[in-house]
Amino acid sequence: MVTTPTAASVDANSPGALARITPETVRRAVALVRTGEVLDLGSVLSADMPFADGNPAFFPFRVVRHRTGTDLARGQDWAGTSFSTEVITGTPHVGTHFDAFCHVQLDGRVHGGATAAEAEGNFGWRAQGMEGVKPIVTRGVLLDIASDRGVDRLPDHEEIPRAEVQAAVSRHGLAIERGDAVLIRTGKMLQYDHPSAFVAGQPGLSVDAAVWLYDQGMAVLGADNTSVEPQPVVNWARNLHVEMLYHRGVHLLEWIDLEPLRAANVATFLFVCTPLKIKGATGSWVRPIAVL
Repeated sequence: MVTTPTAASVDANSPGALARITPETVRRAVALVRTGEVLDLGSVLSADMPFADGNPAFFPFRVVRHRTGTDLARGQDWAGTSFSTEVITGTPHVGTHFDAFCHVQLDGRVHGGATAAEAEGNFGWRAQGMEGVKPIVTRGVLLDIASDRGVDRLPDHEEIPRAEVQAAVSRHGLAIERGDAVLIRTGKMLQYDHPSAFVAGQPGLSVDAAVWLYDQGMAVLGADNTSVEPQPVVNWARNLHVEMLYHRGVHLLEWIDLEPLRAANVATFLFVCTPLKIKGATGSWVRPIAVL
């Protein structure tokens, strides 16, 4: 039974399930490389990408020109050299991104036991921010639920039950190993270029399925939708974000593009994901890769 952490059990720097990725785990994962082909699993970040309009938790992604090359070089003797710069704004929970533990709170606490009242500041969290998340190099496991059903994309709001995940693992002769990054393909990223359809609703993984994967040894959980779990959330009293990020210390990887893996028809591979060390941030844009 999972219990809510108390102040007496505070570990503000708990690595959570990433501690399952050991040097031996990395060595086994690197041994999976056969052809050296690198697949890009990240989405394009742009002002016209899908965005949760009307949701106050999100801030639009924008690249805004700060200094033009002409203006910056004006009056300077740089022998024809010029530079231009920009300012990037946006909530790091749109586009392919990685959730920090401080992204979710339960009863005023985050994973490890730190209280929001003490750890949350105007300029970021003082506990469990992105700067404490180590680079991830491990075995990736693709569970292509959509293809297993013989469809391109699961219907919006569909919840993938534990039994279906277990069947997918068995069908492909897999076993979830300690330290694995498990990636769930629903086909939702096929709508990425159609923002209104992409954010209209999400198929996703059930809590029971996620807990089962964790119990098998999973270290990281990702999916090609906005939240890993279905949207709208099926049951706020037992939702996947709390069960993974808060109770079990499993980081979530969302909006990951799994279409290249589908096309390559591979189930296991070397998986690499290096979140940015943004101090106090609740998430980070990432560009994960699979090496075949």
